[in-house]
Amino acid sequence: MSRDDEGLELDRSAAGWQPLLERPGYEQWWDGAAWQGRPHREPDPFSAFGPELARSLRPGPNRAAALARAGTGFTLLGFVLQTVVATGAVSIPGIDPIALTLGSLALAAVIAALTALAAVLALRAAPRLGGRAIATLALGVSIVLGLAPVLLLVAIGLAGGL
Repeated sequence: MSRDDEGLELDRSAAGWQPLLERPGYEQWWDGAAWQGRPHREPDPFSAFGPELARSLRPGPNRAAALARAGTGFTLLGFVLQTVVATGAVSIPGIDPIALTLGSLALAAVIAALTALAAVLALRAAPRLGGRAIATLALGVSIVLGLAPVLLLVAIGLAGGL
């Protein structure tokens, strides 16, 4: 076991964010056997949500969690896009407004489905690589905002609009 500046033993056996003794103020993901990913600044202990939440939202070396985090942003953009298109605020000459609305709904649903897939893969790898909180957030956002356009497409289809 190694010791920190105060001489306390550090537990490097458990996977998680560990301080880097050779680089004060930074931490890196320890998978139980080796360092993974790149070092990150330690979270500000006086932030509004605390350092544990800041750490939990990092994807770390979990690539699927990083994709899920990016997908969350694209899911939000897709939801906003389909909402704006559905209100009629956007029109493209030569394209029927209904076709444009259905296309935007389908695009938002596909983006959300891909985000959900990345989030599920990230959750499977989370015990080894971290990123559980961001993957859970991405899964929730993709289900809620991805389900809305799918349900709207189904309703339009049932009403005979397709």
